[in-house]
Amino acid sequence: MATPRFSLVIPTRERADTLYFALRACLRQDFDDYEIVVCDNCSSPATREVVEEIGSSKVIYHRAPEPLCMRDNWNLAYSLTRGKYVTYIGDDDSLMPFAFSTLSGLFASQNVKAIRWDSAIYSWPNIARDDLANHMQVPLTRKAERINGRKAIEEVLAGQAPATLLPNIYHGCVARDLLERIRATTGRVFESFSCDTYSSFSVAYLAEEHLSLSAPLSISGFSASSNNISFSFLRSKNQVTKALRNENDAAGLRLHPNIPDLPTGFVCVADSFLRAKENVFPDEPITLDRRAMVERLLLSLPIDDIDEWPGIERELRRSLSDDPALVSWFDKRIENFTPQPTPRDSYRPNLEGIHVQRLFLDASKYGVADIDGATRLSSRLLGYRGKTPEWIAGLAPPDSSLSAFYRQKRLELLLKLLKARSLLRSAGLPTQGERSTGVNQC
Repeated sequence: MATPRFSLVIPTRERADTLYFALRACLRQDFDDYEIVVCDNCSSPATREVVEEIGSSKVIYHRAPEPLCMRDNWNLAYSLTRGKYVTYIGDDDSLMPFAFSTLSGLFASQNVKAIRWDSAIYSWPNIARDDLANHMQVPLTRKAERINGRKAIEEVLAGQAPATLLPNIYHGCVARDLLERIRATTGRVFESFSCDTYSSFSVAYLAEEHLSLSAPLSISGFSASSNNISFSFLRSKNQVTKALRNENDAAGLRLHPNIPDLPTGFVCVADSFLRAKENVFPDEPITLDRRAMVERLLLSLPIDDIDEWPGIERELRRSLSDDPALVSWFDKRIENFTPQPTPRDSYRPNLEGIHVQRLFLDASKYGVADIDGATRLSSRLLGYRGKTPEWIAGLAPPDSSLSAFYRQKRLELLLKLLKARSLLRSAGLPTQGERSTGVNQC
């Protein structure tokens, strides 16, 4: 059997309803040399039935015989891949139709081992927070740059850059030979509580330099059971978060002892860095400023009620207990500290239209109800017409102000057209483009 150029990995558990649309979207590629590995974490038969209904020879299905923690399922999934390059997405996410053709050209021409990009965002109608439902964001810029991985690590740890600047295998793509170098250190590609963030630090260090695209090659979907929503937006009281914690405990997987066990994104970043440093680059003089980390957490406490502060205080002090000087500093720091609950995160701004080179819209107004529809709408808005957009494939120079102006006007007109068609469909009236087919042409 020939080795495919790309392996797309979709780990899944009991999300057959979203997996179906994710697979439909991902199979719309304009590039043929790839496989999709669906690694089923011991789900009910519905997951297998979805794969069988899709009926594509490109989809490889494997079911774990018993429930695994996320780390172990991700490592199992990797062991099933054959591609020269590997990328992961969630079972409520998707790839753009031009993703693999774009990546193939870039890996061939840019001499890099890893590529990261800015994903579009889509919130499913069934998301656990109603205020986020049907929200869609699409990056509109067309830039590419080479990033020094070790410098990027330092900037992320210092809070000067988001962790998404690193070459994550999740909504990013990494060469297999580099992943094998990571696996050689511990026998696993993924080792931390946060699989994807651990990989981003390991890959950034070993690759030394990676390519960063502002153009979206995928859509990050948030649905009813999304882990990211449960952890970062609903916090530790959420049932999904509790189940993940129990599975990690059963597998002996815990946060690094120097990291406070709190439901914030930077905790995942800090834990992943320390684990990657221990396993992949122990001699590298890059360090985590733990005092700065605690200051950062104090400024944005992940609590909904002031009664939660005593537990947070104990956990912060515990994480510093190996260093008496840090404990002494912490005790003095909170002598006159007044804890304040922090509102839960929201990535949905109160606006619509094009702002700061991003498109914000309510996807339901355009007839979108799932990630497949979101992918079709996004690729149309980005100018996809059955071939890789030239502005991505050719790494074209940044747009002039005039071309950017005309592109924005084109988008505005297209959005008006699509909204009008959606209104006609909702009223039961056929649109001009649908009279012969009766289907949504977004």
